[in-house]
Amino acid sequence: MEAVPTKTITMRLTGIQYLAHETNLYEFEPIAGEAIPPAGPGAHIDIHLPNGMIRPYSLVHSGKDNRYTIGVKRDAAGRGGSACLHDKIKVGSVLTVGVPRNNFPLVETADHTVLIAGGIGITPIWYMAERLKELGRSFELHYACRDRRDVAFLKSIEKLSGARIHIDAEAGSFLDLGAIIDHAPADSHLYCCGPAPMLDVFEANTRDLDPGHVHLERFAPVEEVSRGGALSSCSRNPVGNFRFLRVNRSLRSCAMPGWMWIFRASKASAVLAKCR
Repeated sequence: MEAVPTKTITMRLTGIQYLAHETNLYEFEPIAGEAIPPAGPGAHIDIHLPNGMIRPYSLVHSGKDNRYTIGVKRDAAGRGGSACLHDKIKVGSVLTVGVPRNNFPLVETADHTVLIAGGIGITPIWYMAERLKELGRSFELHYACRDRRDVAFLKSIEKLSGARIHIDAEAGSFLDLGAIIDHAPADSHLYCCGPAPMLDVFEANTRDLDPGHVHLERFAPVEEVSRGGALSSCSRNPVGNFRFLRVNRSLRSCAMPGWMWIFRASKASAVLAKCR
């Protein structure tokens, strides 16, 4: 079975900027100078790496200045994508890049938006915060990291009204998602992107909310089989490039090499997509 083809652009890495501990910003521009498609908050692009891997990374801006910028944290325990970018790819390298896709879109008309990020999950969430600030919309940002050296966009976030940075090592505890969700104004839209334990807590605390107002993005395949419900859909990815599920409310998944089985336990929507 062939993978569904995605339009690509040949791009050159034109800049690398330190962002946080083992985390860099990578900036790509089209080598032919053609106009590249813009993308809204939550979008990602697929980077075709020289080691044969295709890895999706969230954009930190729209591409309107004819460049794409992604934030990547080096994961020593990962499958090699982030390590390849950090250790092998240099400024001037030419890579194939997939056009943006968005399975984690921002509802820009919400009365209030609650943004929650953990670790490198800040990349799509930061783009959302900047967009909401530009629009003059009401929002709050909660950003958790294990250590202060891991905080990305630190100076910008410190200047942002309504933003809170939580450092696990300093607080001696994890970010209290339950309290944040309980205090959210009625009809708020809630977004979360981060490590699996954070997303599990987020999902558990939003089960009784309107599923259309709850949005999350998972990194890496989820290795949890649904405790209820029937098989809703099954999708195969021959090259094993799946990375996350966008989950609305009660959804679980089971990952196998090259396969993603999606189980639906209630009136929820989900898509097979990529994040990092």
